[in-house]
Amino acid sequence: MIEADFQRACEAAAERWEVPAVAVGSSLGGTRETAAVGCGADTIFRIASITKPFTASLALALLDLEDPTGVWPDDVRVRHLLSHTSGFDCECGDLARFGDGDDALAAVVRELPSVRRWIRVEDVWSYANTGYWLTGWLCGQAAGESYEDALARRVLAPLRLEATSFGEAAVGGTGHGAETAGYPRARRPSGGLVSNVGDLLQFGEALLGDERTAVLCTVHGKPPGGVYGLGFFGERVGGVDVWGHGGSYGGFQSSLLLVPSRGAVFAGLTNSGRGAQALREVEDVFFERVVGSRRAIPSTVELDGASLDAVAGSYSNSDLRATVVVDGPGLALELVELDRATGAPGEVVSTRARAIGPRTFECLDGDAARARFDFPLPGFARIGSRLAERVA
Repeated sequence: MIEADFQRACEAAAERWEVPAVAVGSSLGGTRETAAVGCGADTIFRIASITKPFTASLALALLDLEDPTGVWPDDVRVRHLLSHTSGFDCECGDLARFGDGDDALAAVVRELPSVRRWIRVEDVWSYANTGYWLTGWLCGQAAGESYEDALARRVLAPLRLEATSFGEAAVGGTGHGAETAGYPRARRPSGGLVSNVGDLLQFGEALLGDERTAVLCTVHGKPPGGVYGLGFFGERVGGVDVWGHGGSYGGFQSSLLLVPSRGAVFAGLTNSGRGAQALREVEDVFFERVVGSRRAIPSTVELDGASLDAVAGSYSNSDLRATVVVDGPGLALELVELDRATGAPGEVVSTRARAIGPRTFECLDGDAARARFDFPLPGFARIGSRLAERVA
């Protein structure tokens, strides 16, 4: 990859999506290149759910994937926690209520039996942070120390990831979802790490050289777009398998991508609620160099009125309320996120969507553009990767 082109792509994307700080990097065959706008290439950002591959790597070292959890029913195994196929809800209220003490993670685990179970294991993939909190606690129990100490001792230290920790970012989050409060300790196994581009590239390179990564990249579930393994989303770009995970929390959005067959890694960090859109443009530059193709844009599928009417309605879960209406040949979606502490409605996001499958739709407008939602079971939508039940 020509570094000047990489830098220009970052500058254009940051300007188009009004992102204050962007840092990206690529590793191809061990040769690294970085670029940054509004910050240094070594700036530490919150990486949010990119923490999940770290937690999954720790779980491989400490847990048996087929063991029951001892907290949820015995049909739920460790692999279901890591693959978002447990059938349980994503959230459990505002975890800041558990404080920052050493018992915070154990406290939320004590409440997990009361979390709603939507479906049986493996019926439908549905993103569940709850499963990662339980995994982190199980890892700590197996190691005889806190989850944080276990991760530091068995993952971060051996890989010399000195910029990666549960500390604070060097820049503040901005835009939609920006948060000034500290990250709740009980949430850490699902998204608590901060890091920089260099450490994420190092982590990705280590995964490419570790035979256990094949376990993490074994398909266990099917999100609205692509597949999911254990801590990694999977997709195909130009006919080549790509694995990775994004992160979004508190006005930060991030991306880590692995292309195992090419020995390539991409890491991108932003401090904006619109950062994923900017990173997507830079990722396409990376993909053109590594696999010779950008992400494909799926064709529109023509659906009849009866098919659209069948999925229209109101849907709800613990995190959101969504209204879906027929809009010409497609749908319109109005989404309201709910405050985890109070349940109060937050900002309303509206977007139009086109059909890209019999029950799968892709958003067309604004910050939601190219996000996908679907209707995997009668009476359910899957919005923001989480199941929501039809209520009207």
